[in-house]
Amino acid sequence: MGFKRFSQTAVILFALCAAIQAGPVVNTLDTTGYNFQLNGGGGGAQATLNKTQNIELFCVDFANDIYVPQDNYSAYVTGLTSTNSDLGVTRFGDVTNWTPISNTVTDASVINTATDLGRYQMAAYLVSTYNIAGGNNPANNSIQQAIWDILDPKGPGGFAEFGGPATNTELTAAASWYSSTTTAARDLYLANYRIVSDTTMKYCSGSSGLLCGGFQEQITVVPEPRHLAILLTGLLLLGSAVYRRLVRASRSNA
Repeated sequence: MGFKRFSQTAVILFALCAAIQAGPVVNTLDTTGYNFQLNGGGGGAQATLNKTQNIELFCVDFANDIYVPQDNYSAYVTGLTSTNSDLGVTRFGDVTNWTPISNTVTDASVINTATDLGRYQMAAYLVSTYNIAGGNNPANNSIQQAIWDILDPKGPGGFAEFGGPATNTELTAAASWYSSTTTAARDLYLANYRIVSDTTMKYCSGSSGLLCGGFQEQITVVPEPRHLAILLTGLLLLGSAVYRRLVRASRSNA
């Protein structure tokens, strides 16, 4: 009976662990320094997630600011695969009206017809092509502009139309990568990519789903969370110890 009760308790604890992981989770975000600043704005920053995990952030949001250094931002961290993305808490996840990419860009239709997730995935792909060591160079500036072009909602809500260096090469590269890969391949490539969004954002008036306010949205790359694995390992060790104790007690009572 003792072992049975332990098994039932373990099942409950496993269920609670799963429940803890469900839904958007609020994280503490501290920005600590710049990776590289680009002429047209954006670029990358160093940050700490939940006071423990060092990450690098890359701007995907033209119209808002993030301050460096800054402590205790409140952030959602959202996956970018087809199975772990809750884009309802992101700035662009509900946008229904986008500024069209020029037809002079090869495969412009791939971007213009992409879903919100597809646009975020193309932006993440472009983030992966940054040469961080190269710093403020023309290639990095063009990558940043292409990310802003892909995630450029049309209409009111605080976003202004903007210009920048020619980005046809980078936009074509993003569209080509997206159209030539399967969903499974994109999921594998972007497994550790995350969108970092301010928890205080609100729907803009008349903005076709855009969220306004809060700090500048970012994309980061993070390792898989280890706290759940550590917790489950602890449960298994505890279960083993309890089982051995029950077996010894059963033998002594025989």
